[in-house]
Formats: sequence, structure tokens, C-alpha cells
Amino acid sequence: MAVKAVEMIRKIRDQHYKETKELSVHEQIKFIRKKSWELQKKT
Repeated sequence: MAVKAVEMIRKIRDQHYKETKELSVHEQIKFIRKKSWELQKKT
């Protein structure tokens, strides 16, 4: 089974866009930092 990396990345980008499209720049930065922190806690 082949990994469909391009499709996977596109879905992630589309989802992040939906979540952040109405946020201010400051709120977007907070969103990214929160996601980064959550990812770091998993490892």
C-alpha cells in the first residue's frame, strides 16, 4: 500500500485553514504554539 503523502498533507492544511481562517495573527500564533506543545508532550 502506497502512502499518499500529498493527499494527506492537503487534508491537514485544509483542516488547519478551516480552524484558523477567522483568527487574528496573534490567535494564529497561539494556535500553532498550542499544537506544537501538544505534539511535544506526546513524544
